[in-house]
Amino acid sequence: MKLEILTYVPDGIASETPLLFVHGGSHGAWCWKEHFLPYFSSKGFPSYALSLRGHGESEGNEQIHSFSLNDYMNDVLEVMQLMNKKPVLIGHSLGGAIVQKIICSHPDKIQGAVLMASIPPNGMSRDIRRLLFTRFKELYQIRLFDKGRSPHMPSRAFLSPDLPDEKREEYLGLLKPESTKAQHESMRRFVPKSVSTKVPMLVMGSRQDWFFPEKTVHSIGKNYNTEPVIFNDISHDMMLDPKWRTVADQIVPFLQKLAP
Repeated sequence: MKLEILTYVPDGIASETPLLFVHGGSHGAWCWKEHFLPYFSSKGFPSYALSLRGHGESEGNEQIHSFSLNDYMNDVLEVMQLMNKKPVLIGHSLGGAIVQKIICSHPDKIQGAVLMASIPPNGMSRDIRRLLFTRFKELYQIRLFDKGRSPHMPSRAFLSPDLPDEKREEYLGLLKPESTKAQHESMRRFVPKSVSTKVPMLVMGSRQDWFFPEKTVHSIGKNYNTEPVIFNDISHDMMLDPKWRTVADQIVPFLQKLAP
């Protein structure tokens, strides 16, 4: 299956640490192109982003609801094979779940990992139950969008209210339905309960995240024995937030420690 891959290579001396960005549900490689790909390449890191099958400009949109988390993981592994060096995987939301699966099954193939507003390793069923009581209308809108019954995705679920209207409409117009199968799998635990990994990790979340609040982010950090970074006022789509640079600047020191 043909996958869309965006490539940003530094103009000058490049680090030997390539970055591979993995988007979340309903998104595509485009969400990294806006800020993160040019930013990190300007810092000397060869930067790549793929669109998982059925997303962005990759093939498979007509089969989207048949794709599993393992299918998505295989897409990432396929792109990793094209790299000369072990990458650092940076996963957002559902992409964070895929990165965790690779951490557990192929730890020797990566240099490190960054989880941004990620699904927790025990699945997102607890967070969805909370949203059923607090954000039922928006959750129902997302369900209708994923089933192709509505063209509208609630912007507050992903995007900052401080975004300019034209940018908000642009981003919403690029969203696509997410796989029902992958969503069901992400509701329950998708990695072993006892995880022992030496892969360096950075876990990031926000107190304003619509999907995964501070408590969830801390549970991820506890699972991987690392102290998470919690932002005060960043939206779920951290890479598209008006304050995206605050997030990116936090990742750079982590990457520099990994650089040979």
